[in-house]
Amino acid sequence: MNRRFVHILLAAALLLTGSASCVRRPLLEPEESVEIQVKVNIEAISNVTTDIYNERIPVPDLTTDMMRVLVYDPDTHNLLTQSFISHKTYTEDGSQLLSGYLNISYGSYDFVVYNFDTPTTQVSSESNEESLIAYTPEISPTMRTHFLGTRADDYEALNVNFEPDHLVVAREKNFYVSPHDTVVVINTTARTIIDTYYIQIHVEGMQYASSATAVISGLSPSNRFGLNIRTDDPTAAVCFDLNKSTDKNIAGANKDVLCAVFNTFGKIENVSSDLLVTFNVIDIAGNLQQYSCNLDRIFKTEDAIERHWLLIDETFVIQKPNGGGENTSSGGFQPQVDEWDLEEGTIAL
Repeated sequence: MNRRFVHILLAAALLLTGSASCVRRPLLEPEESVEIQVKVNIEAISNVTTDIYNERIPVPDLTTDMMRVLVYDPDTHNLLTQSFISHKTYTEDGSQLLSGYLNISYGSYDFVVYNFDTPTTQVSSESNEESLIAYTPEISPTMRTHFLGTRADDYEALNVNFEPDHLVVAREKNFYVSPHDTVVVINTTARTIIDTYYIQIHVEGMQYASSATAVISGLSPSNRFGLNIRTDDPTAAVCFDLNKSTDKNIAGANKDVLCAVFNTFGKIENVSSDLLVTFNVIDIAGNLQQYSCNLDRIFKTEDAIERHWLLIDETFVIQKPNGGGENTSSGGFQPQVDEWDLEEGTIAL
């Protein structure tokens, strides 16, 4: 065998070896490619997208830029894997659509998806689907004094929590992903697990008010949203600021109201003994004035049940403070700034 023929054989062997070892592969194997698309449905949310009682009051924002996908074993309910999706588009009807890929193979799974950009609503116990819970932390002792005022001692045992952000959640139970050689797309819809209420009370002496807050008790403190179960032990309260506004539906010349749109995990059914609202007003002299009323009857009205409107048919009379507060002509919240104090000194550079 001459040397030229040997060289040809060696070159052919190298070509065959190279063709066997260099195979083009896609970056994502089709048999393991699962895409999830989550539509955020915010239709028919009272006081947010429908049943707006007072259009002058701001409503909660339900936009999101990131969602967390938790994948559970449907038998043990233990967490198998998780992913974060943030590719955002919009459907033809204007709904938000977030999508992304999951690193899972074929089989049966439980999926729980929720928006991951809530500054106040917190999530914990993710390792098991049945223990997964959303909640808000308690306010600080300083804030308790601010919101409860002289009633802080009366409600010492009450959990007063921050108002929750809207949490939109999608669930798919025992979803079977079949063996596949193309991309499998899972379509699901996320809806809020939070209730939004509008509350208002008629006010006399609004011109004496500087700021106002409210605390409502008898509410759910959290939601085990893997199972969509609102908790009720212990009961909790939420606190929020009030707005000055008017209601043209009130008879008489004075139509001033204190009002707000607030979020909650929900009203606990059959709770009556502590279902109260306490309104706190700091008048223009810096004094605290309070008014409390029971909401049992209000929560049973058609407005409350169908539209989440808590329209209190009582009047909070804000008393004129002693020794000040004569500048009342504009009839609203009137922040005031004292005269500047002149200070002289040397700044070392």
